Parts: sequence; structure tokens; C-alpha cells
Amino acid sequence: MKRKRPRAIAEFRNLRVLPSGYQVAVTRRKREYGKHFAGHTKKSLAAAMRYRDQLLRLLPNKRKNLIPRRLLIVLGLKKPIVGVSRHPNRCLFQVSHYARDGRPRTRSFRWSDRGGEIDAYAAAVKFRKSLLRRLRR
Repeated sequence: MKRKRPRAIAEFRNLRVLPSGYQVAVTRRKREYGKHFAGHTKKSLAAAMRYRDQLLRLLPNKRKNLIPRRLLIVLGLKKPIVGVSRHPNRCLFQVSHYARDGRPRTRSFRWSDRGGEIDAYAAAVKFRKSLLRRLRR
């Protein structure tokens, strides 16, 4: 399994460091929004970060169906689990993964009421974690 390179500085998300300065780059729906800030001074970095934060507030979230905050609070999570998607119209959570033979697979966890949604998300998270544990062996 390929591991992601750890990010040394979290503030550099959506910022590119170029030989001429800093470039803000945010992509939404295959369109890139950005601006260049000349120089490598603290002032230009602060301006780029301010612009980036303003841009992220204005643009829509890149996730379509967010996991509701109430589910995360009930389960004691700070962020949604990567690999678990929510489909509110179909009343299900979906976990995408690859089978041992390398073919893509999905598993669905349905709910019918609000309490069932919590249980379905908990089951999907448990399934995803068991998949990751199996891959590490």
C-alpha cells in the first residue's frame, strides 16, 4: 500500500511555493481559482494565506454529501472517516475498497430512521477499519 508523504506544515495546503513567490490554487468542479503573490517574505505569505482562507469561505465545499456533525459527535470522531460516503437520497453509507484480486468493490450500510443512521455509519466505519487492518498484515 502506497503511503502518503506527511505534510510538514499544514498551513501550506492549497499553496504552492514557486521560485518567484507563493501561488494560491483551489480547484472546484475542474476549474482552478488562484492568485500569485510575489516574493518569499512573511508579508507575501500572510497575504497568500489570507486570500486562500477567503477563497475557501466563498467557494462551495468539495464534498457533495457531508457526514452530519451530529453523527461525528455521537461516535466521538473529529473528522469523517476517509472511504465512507453518504448517500442521503438512497438512505445508505457506502464503503469503497479493492478486493484481494484487485477488483473494485463496494459495501452498503442502509438506514431507515435517524437512530438507524447512527448505527449504519458506525457499522460502515467498523467495516472500513477492519479492511485497513487486513491490508496492513
